[in-house]
Amino acid sequence: MVTLTQVYVAAESFDFHAYVGADRLVFPWRDHQVIAYLDERQPGALVFDTNLRLDAGMEDITELARVINNWNRERLGPTVSMRVGDESQVSIHARSATLTGPGLTEQQLADVVRMSMETSRLAVDHIIAELPWLTTADLADDDSFRKDQDTNALSGPLPRDRHIGVNELDDDAVRLRELDQRRSQDDEDVLADLGGDAEPDEEYASHMSTHDDSTGGDWDEAARTGTPEPVTIDRVRATLEGLGIEKTQGGDDVIIAWINDILFGFFLDNGPSYLVKGHWDPNLDPDADFLRMFLLCNDWNEASVTTKAFCHSDDDGLQVRVEFTAPVREGLNDAQLEHNTAVAINQVLHAIDSISSDATGQSAVGWP
Repeated sequence: MVTLTQVYVAAESFDFHAYVGADRLVFPWRDHQVIAYLDERQPGALVFDTNLRLDAGMEDITELARVINNWNRERLGPTVSMRVGDESQVSIHARSATLTGPGLTEQQLADVVRMSMETSRLAVDHIIAELPWLTTADLADDDSFRKDQDTNALSGPLPRDRHIGVNELDDDAVRLRELDQRRSQDDEDVLADLGGDAEPDEEYASHMSTHDDSTGGDWDEAARTGTPEPVTIDRVRATLEGLGIEKTQGGDDVIIAWINDILFGFFLDNGPSYLVKGHWDPNLDPDADFLRMFLLCNDWNEASVTTKAFCHSDDDGLQVRVEFTAPVREGLNDAQLEHNTAVAINQVLHAIDSISSDATGQSAVGWP
């Protein structure tokens, strides 16, 4: 079981210093703060929620939508989102999370902490480079301003209040409204080369129930203490087969499968990271429909802990992609790989169900 004490020790080893609260750690930075906490709902996760110290205005939303969507499309993490407040202020957030159900080794936890803190700063730096008025560098009495924010963060509501555990919702009632590394491969071209544009058929189509014991719950001690091993495409393929997803395509670099009528890609990217991507292709107008679809993706990103939705344009129009990413520099044992894969599929399906239903009135997911 991961504890905040372990997170604190790991952070200190990298000279990331935190204020300690009863149920959280608050890491202060000049232009942002990071709140680390354990979300004990299923699936359990260690979450790093980042808040920019200054808010944007309603007049910035169009530009913010472009900046946020580009970041979420081009970077593995963290997931960036925005929220409009009661007084029309626009707060900007970033979030990364790692599943803790099967436990984490000391080395895995250290890698998660280092990567989460470093990529959070990279995301903030990128946003401020695009929107320079969001820096606090020129504020008078900025130390007092930051101290007040950090004090409030120690005792205020946890950021998880805006996150909803989708696993606890029924399949037919899901309606949510509430590392510095660029892609090393053009996964869209890979999927196309492997037949990713084809319609699902019986040979390569699978269905998966979202009420699977492997998406959360108790794990025996052997599963928790199994030795992590390098994650390979062959191990991912074997894991999918163990989950009942045997009809797949792909080679050494990627696995593709149709699951509940949604095209999935399973990749290993630089970092290294394990990336699971779901594709929904409504072929919308890239200009007329972008802001509407961005806001639906943003709603999901504000609510989700583990997945990220964003808009993607191709020759056929505006599409939606949903990603789940897990760091695997320190490897994963079999229980961890199965847990991450099952949760990824589960929550990518729920994301596409929610976004497609809100956008068109009909779910793109074929629930069993």
